[in-house]
Amino acid sequence: MVSKKIETSKIFNNKVIYNFLIKNFGKISKDWVFHQWGYMNQNYVVFNDLTKYFIIISLVRNTLRFFYENGIKYNYNDFYSDPELEITNFKITELAEEFDIPIETARRKITELEKSRIIIKQKKKIILDRSVYNRIKPKRQTKITSKYISRLTELMKENNLLDNSIDEIKINKIIQDNFSITWLWFYQLQLPIILSWKKKLFDDINSYYIWGSCGLNQVYNNENISDSSIGSFVLDDYIRYTMDNAGLGLNALSISEMTKIPRATVIRKLKKLEKKNMIKSNSLKQYYISDFTDLKVTPIIQEHFKIKAEFITKMINLLVNKS
Repeated sequence: MVSKKIETSKIFNNKVIYNFLIKNFGKISKDWVFHQWGYMNQNYVVFNDLTKYFIIISLVRNTLRFFYENGIKYNYNDFYSDPELEITNFKITELAEEFDIPIETARRKITELEKSRIIIKQKKKIILDRSVYNRIKPKRQTKITSKYISRLTELMKENNLLDNSIDEIKINKIIQDNFSITWLWFYQLQLPIILSWKKKLFDDINSYYIWGSCGLNQVYNNENISDSSIGSFVLDDYIRYTMDNAGLGLNALSISEMTKIPRATVIRKLKKLEKKNMIKSNSLKQYYISDFTDLKVTPIIQEHFKIKAEFITKMINLLVNKS
């Protein structure tokens, strides 16, 4: 069988994709906010603790990296058919450093995961039991991410970067057929971004999740405004527009219902976020992202778009040459 020739003219680099993402910020930011909030939302309920969830994902990512470095490939079904997943060379110090938490906190989280029989710890080795797989399987997420990437290919076609857009069903199939590599890329996108928010602006991942819920609400409110200029906005202008046209805010109960975080916890974290000028409230105790937010988050978002560009570049190159 003759192998398919790769067309070098269709190979994209990170710079091209980064410039494309920034240029089209006003058109894609809504979709990206929904994508990211949905990812946090479906993952919180796995353990009711985002830190625990992402610790598990960090361990899975390390295994996917090991597979990639050793030329081992799995599709979606084969990867989740193994009775257990073994993570070797586990070091609590590396976990604490990645999550920017004290070693004692990292050790406590691992102990809690052991007691829940989510993991089995054997000296420097950790084993994920098969029973955990159904709780962390990204079956829904592969579809959500495929839909988002498909939307990007439509914009790339409009910008004459692609001859044709790529259907989300086809993208999902390629992701699942090449699961061990595409989901390594996905985790290499998500973990740095989420932990960057936590390290640079928030005390913990849940606070970022709560703050992001306020932002999601404001982005959603913008959807009800008939303003064709939104699509042409650059980063700073879009953030300012979102704050100036915030609409109705969210109260603590609404945030609790959205996030599934207990109301008492939401209230406690909202108070801390207000003290840090990350959110503001009105007389009705409705919460919004604050007027200082654009000064703090714009540099972070720009850095995140570089990470995002790496992921999108790899995915588009794979999709184009698999299509």
